[in-house]
Amino acid sequence: MADENVIYPMDVIRDTLTADVHSQTTLYPLQEEVLESFLEKAQHFQGKKWTAKVVFPEKWGVECVERLPEGRELCLLQSENREWRYLITTSGFGTQRILDVLPVAMNIANQRDENLETEKWQTLRLPNGEFRTSKAYEWIHSVSNATKQDFINNPEKYHRKSNLVEQFFINEEGRFEVSENVDTLPDYNAVIFYFNPNDKPELWDETIPQLQAFCEENGILFEEVSGNYNRVIVRDYELTFSLETDILPYIDPASSGMVMMRKNETPKDIHFGSFEYMQMEIRRYFKIRSEFES
Repeated sequence: MADENVIYPMDVIRDTLTADVHSQTTLYPLQEEVLESFLEKAQHFQGKKWTAKVVFPEKWGVECVERLPEGRELCLLQSENREWRYLITTSGFGTQRILDVLPVAMNIANQRDENLETEKWQTLRLPNGEFRTSKAYEWIHSVSNATKQDFINNPEKYHRKSNLVEQFFINEEGRFEVSENVDTLPDYNAVIFYFNPNDKPELWDETIPQLQAFCEENGILFEEVSGNYNRVIVRDYELTFSLETDILPYIDPASSGMVMMRKNETPKDIHFGSFEYMQMEIRRYFKIRSEFES
């Protein structure tokens, strides 16, 4: 792939791939014809395309090369602006024909007028050699001139967010292929506290923070909502995992309470009550032993 004077570092590509705009990683030049081929193929790949409005970079370098079976090679490329990283597979054997491309990391931020959009992708290489890519996009519109009720009435006018996890493997032809029926959702415990803003329980603001603190102490994720019940997003405390769920099938939207859920179990709805009652139900559902139990 390289010019005769360039020797690429041969290495096993690392398990975690992120895009760091402050990276000082050494980049080695691509042959002109290989770069042209890459730029031609770069926006045609398996999986979801990016959402952010971007100008695709034209200057790239090689970080390292990993040997694959049958003489092929897996190359890690990075843009000179450090906002993008790609994997490419090549035919090897001196021809260096690009077989396929896969974006594995990006870190994009665009600010225009009162709008800010960001998109971050990162990839984990699993023990079986497959690549699991998390794709997160967020769009925020300034709320400086909006009231709280404006945001409640139309939250998507001010904030949009999406998260997706995809998994890929290198097939026998040296191409990236989407893994089917892969469970990419980690184990989780979560409670969604919901209330009707037109009939908020009198003791809600006193009771719910205590329950949320109890959830946090026991590693249970939580979210508090008062609308958009069909698109509730629950995030973990490190913001590395998010789950979008629909609680409408389990609740009475005119009421208030909590929905408890965990992976591979049926969610359970509990109407709002005393702290002691709701804490007891959380203990039962998540099988949390009381300090008084042996």
